[in-house]
Amino acid sequence: MDEWISATRCWSPSPSPDGTTIAFVWDGDGRPQVRMHRRATGEEWSLDTGDDLVSTVRWSPDGAWLAVETAPDGGERTQVAIVRPDGTDLRPVRGVGDDDRGAVTLDRFTHTGSVLAITESDTETTTAWLVDADSGQRQRLGSGHALQILDVSRDRRRVLLRRGRRGSRHVGIVDLDGTEGWHEIDVQRGPGGPPGAVEHPVAITRDSSVVAGRFTPDGTKMLLLTDGGRERAALVAVDVATDASPMTPEVLAERTDAELERFALTEDAGLAALVWNVEGRSEVDLLDLGSGKCSSYAPPGDVVVSAIFSHDGDSLVMGIQSPEVPAAVWCHELSSDTTALICPQEEPRWAAGQLVHPTLEVVSTPDGLRLPGWLYRPRGQAGPFPTVIYLHGGPEAQERPVFTPLYQHLLARGVAVYAANVRGSSGFGRSFVNADNGAGRFAAIRDVATCVEHLVESGVADPDRVAVMGRSYGGYLTLAALVNHPELFAVGIDVCGMADFETFFARTEPWIADAAVGEYGHPIHDRNLLRELSPVHRMEHLRAPLLVVHGRWDTNVPVHEAELAVHGAKAAGVPVRYLLFDDEGHEIQRTENRVRFIHECVDWLVEHFGLDVRADAG
Repeated sequence: MDEWISATRCWSPSPSPDGTTIAFVWDGDGRPQVRMHRRATGEEWSLDTGDDLVSTVRWSPDGAWLAVETAPDGGERTQVAIVRPDGTDLRPVRGVGDDDRGAVTLDRFTHTGSVLAITESDTETTTAWLVDADSGQRQRLGSGHALQILDVSRDRRRVLLRRGRRGSRHVGIVDLDGTEGWHEIDVQRGPGGPPGAVEHPVAITRDSSVVAGRFTPDGTKMLLLTDGGRERAALVAVDVATDASPMTPEVLAERTDAELERFALTEDAGLAALVWNVEGRSEVDLLDLGSGKCSSYAPPGDVVVSAIFSHDGDSLVMGIQSPEVPAAVWCHELSSDTTALICPQEEPRWAAGQLVHPTLEVVSTPDGLRLPGWLYRPRGQAGPFPTVIYLHGGPEAQERPVFTPLYQHLLARGVAVYAANVRGSSGFGRSFVNADNGAGRFAAIRDVATCVEHLVESGVADPDRVAVMGRSYGGYLTLAALVNHPELFAVGIDVCGMADFETFFARTEPWIADAAVGEYGHPIHDRNLLRELSPVHRMEHLRAPLLVVHGRWDTNVPVHEAELAVHGAKAAGVPVRYLLFDDEGHEIQRTENRVRFIHECVDWLVEHFGLDVRADAG
């Protein structure tokens, strides 16, 4: 079964401007690196960008450069470098200086030439820069909380910036012609709104957010993906012409049953690819922005994680995942209406139908919320089963039907998995994603218990053999569930979770702490609440054996949190094991480490479920 874990993954596709080659991130040699694919021949080769793990690659509009975002040691202090498509002239890109204490983020290239938009975070402040890859010349755009450059107008006179903490990310325009100030854009104003909203800051409600945005080619409008003024994210157009009178944002596409998760736009802004999140699965529409005509496209997989048009607008290149197929890159040609797999090129090393596809299982909470999750049942067996409740990170993320070798290994051992979406998860509307903010986190912890009760009552889960497991925020929620509802769980696994909000805020990267305030609470003003929510102060209630997993170079959730959990478990007198990866950060990226991680987790669970650890399921 190790072929499931070591299967090649591909993501972050970027087509060359001439359309002949697609660059993407590939881990076929055991670690993420840049891979190139020549479309005419299928030839592939890798580019050497150093030892750091690559997360993103982007091609410059003039074809002269590739920009890559990397994670040294797998940590959060990401860096950006540029390299020629032939692998030469590799060099780092920073806004200013050589200080590596912060993080550099790759936002995008401008629409022409080789000017790169990056942001740098070193304290609570993020600084936005434009950097010319050819000359190295830098232009500072401004600083603020959690800035991201969404777009630069074709004439390079205006920049569309997003700023703000989680759940309150709004947009504004910075003029590069010497005009002072940030011109904030109101994406919620209704008819009769205040005049001058484009030219002057306008308050936007705290829980609205802008995800992405693009200028139209003439710079008079911008298209935004936002939930401003609505429950579910939609695509809206806002008039931002210099001499335009204030107007109500125009809704271009929205659905009452789904959130718009991402959109891709052709360079002439004539066509938009809309990726809808329908309770976790993706649906894609192609919207003609001139006529308003919309057609559906069925992607070759359950979840579209990225989408980008080729420069000529005829190819839509997508990153796609499914429960039976690892992360892959596909290319859909509009003119021929054909879709081809780009990567991985090798055939799966497992039989068709060998892996389990989940079903949507909805849990109802006592206060009336609907929690959609994904239920994986062992094939050919009748319940009740030993069952793992798996909790995703974020918390503004979502459990979706994607390729997850851990689940498949557990299923092969006769263990069911319920991949839960408790309140605070994304994809189900603005109210749901904000339902766990602050003191709402107590209800999110109770949601985990509700999931267990539902699975036991429905005959899925064996009440004496239920585990809880999660990573990052899901690791925190795992610890919180174990100490608040100890009677429900036979075993637990905490993967890089927070044990104490006080030490998390004190030790995480300052820009991560700043962004997390709106989600968790303020470390000073909400100190008592955060203390009450922190599992470390209730570890004496722990009854379940606990496996703690962490990466030494994790600076998002520092390794101190794992040490607190291990110490608390030992003090509670329960069996505890600590698995520390010396060459990983917040994510386990290297193939050999993923193999070990999954085997250690599966062995821990089946041992404490009373199953045969030595059983050969492969």
